[in-house]
Amino acid sequence: MILSAALAYGHSQEEGLALNRRGLEAEGRRDYAEAEKNYRQSSELFRLLGPQFEAHLSIELFNLAESMCWQGKWREVAPVFDESLTLSRRALGPKHIRTLADLNALANVSMMLGDTARAEALLEEAQAIARTNYPADLHFAHTLAALSGLSLRMGRPDEALPYADEALSVALKAEGVEGAESALMYQNVAQVHQAAHRLERALPLFRKARAILERLGRTADPRYASLLSQEGLALMDEGKLGLAESDMRRAIELLSQPPVATFELAAAQSNLGVLRMRQKKYAEADELLTKALSGEQDVAQIGRTQEALAQVRSALR
Repeated sequence: MILSAALAYGHSQEEGLALNRRGLEAEGRRDYAEAEKNYRQSSELFRLLGPQFEAHLSIELFNLAESMCWQGKWREVAPVFDESLTLSRRALGPKHIRTLADLNALANVSMMLGDTARAEALLEEAQAIARTNYPADLHFAHTLAALSGLSLRMGRPDEALPYADEALSVALKAEGVEGAESALMYQNVAQVHQAAHRLERALPLFRKARAILERLGRTADPRYASLLSQEGLALMDEGKLGLAESDMRRAIELLSQPPVATFELAAAQSNLGVLRMRQKKYAEADELLTKALSGEQDVAQIGRTQEALAQVRSALR
């Protein structure tokens, strides 16, 4: 009996690890629904194996939540990341790098869902851990980038800039100028300058980020398309409406290809809708902004889209 139980125990552990590998493979080919299915099954197996496998379970739950994020299921992932964080703290310790990753992820979800107080508390905890224990790690760059994003949401671009600059510095040291994460940190600094209406500083940084991702062959990554759309907004603010339209339409084209990046597509549609409003093409703007609202889950972005849609419908009356 004891031998049979031990064999079943070992078999379950191996099966859980195999499901995790299949989930990672599915993620690699952007089949996030398949990845979610495998991670969900793996997490249930590790849950059944008991407390000694809590570290494994926390990783499976983190992977599960990420696969759900890629499908735009942001409102469903907070409890999953929350449990992953609880397990990481208990099984690995409050200063473990997996705990730091959980803090960053849950803070970003909280921020998007409008819970800025919780996001700030999580990021302050993450910053204290990372600054002391992982000062040269990309996880620290992600913490700093999230802090800059939180400051922007609170209307404080001058507070955001030091965080964004430091995040870029950490990323450059961690992976070099030609890294994908470094490109995203250049974009992050650009967004801060854009919010502060310093387009002469924002646009070169957007272009630098774009060039890095293109050299890396990352043009199928939804984050590349989101960068194009964001650069388009900056070009619009500079009055270069034709170039802005080209970037924004390309972004929507990329994001509409399967598997559709619902969350990123909604933001890109909203951005093009704002451009159409600027061009006084109100009917097209109405259609784009209405589509965007059906896919948006970021509370701040929803507010901006609703405001733009109200202006468009007022102009159509």
